[in-house]
Amino acid sequence: MLFGSGRLIRVLLLLVVLGTGGLLVHAVWKGAALKERRSEGVSEPVEAEMKLTDMEYIEMQEGRRLWSLRASEATYHQAEQKTLLKSVHLTFFMDDGGEARLESRDGVIFAETRDIELWNDVRASFPRGYELSTERAYYEHGRRVVRSEESIRVKGPELDLTGSRWEYRIPERRGLVEGDVRARVVFLSAPGE
Repeated sequence: MLFGSGRLIRVLLLLVVLGTGGLLVHAVWKGAALKERRSEGVSEPVEAEMKLTDMEYIEMQEGRRLWSLRASEATYHQAEQKTLLKSVHLTFFMDDGGEARLESRDGVIFAETRDIELWNDVRASFPRGYELSTERAYYEHGRRVVRSEESIRVKGPELDLTGSRWEYRIPERRGLVEGDVRARVVFLSAPGE
């Protein structure tokens, strides 16, 4: 026998430790290289595969309009499956013929889900005369809900309201404001009273 059993075990253990150490060093080196490539990718803007100006898109379901999207500029990015938007106008069509409108300076629509994100001076008008302003809003297409975790201000007939998050359920035409809600209600008397 070339090696004693104790010596053979030590040699095998040393080889296992060296192999594991080598794999660990290789993994750390690969991770650092990947992180460096990612950070380089963030600093360089990705070229769009397609760019449109004065674009309009209408989402249909069973022959009726759900919403329309207009933008002064739309740049499609295939790798991310999204379209970046400028000067966005988004209109939701209600079953009773009413409309809810949102506008912002910037936005994005995700191709796979049809979800939309708006930011930079988001303004909305809802049925019954309610106006909303915030910095960011999300439309979840699957749920047909517009929501935000940003602070908002809602003005409407006899109402001035602020809160830290909100949601508007389009099919139900129902809005919800939560978080640090402050309201001012003004009751106007009817003519002749």
